[in-house]
Amino acid sequence: MKSEKGFIYPHVLATILLFLLILGSMSIGLQKELKSTELTISFYKKQQLFRIGVSEAASKLNRICDQQKKAHVDTEEGRVTLKQIGCDQKKKLVCILIKVKTKDGLADERELVMDWKTGEIIKWTFPE
Repeated sequence: MKSEKGFIYPHVLATILLFLLILGSMSIGLQKELKSTELTISFYKKQQLFRIGVSEAASKLNRICDQQKKAHVDTEEGRVTLKQIGCDQKKKLVCILIKVKTKDGLADERELVMDWKTGEIIKWTFPE
């Protein structure tokens, strides 16, 4: 592996450097893939929390307008907070703010307008 003067042959050095380059690029690619996977999992956790929030809002639809309080639901994925924004009793519409926070620290909120009688979602938007 060494020449008579104590230096490594150039082709051996080139092979070692090539191996280190390949190993480094593989680890960088793996890190990017892991980050992408974490983001995907967090996105699905947030979506699951929004589904829980809508389900909870639909089940408490009659009581939401009577109470001005916030309702909290703690789950394995995180926390959902429901807050009544407004009730239009003439049009039979309920406006609710759904805030979610995953245990990973991601937070999001959306505004939900539902029909009071049927529980049908009329509008689902990001708050301004």
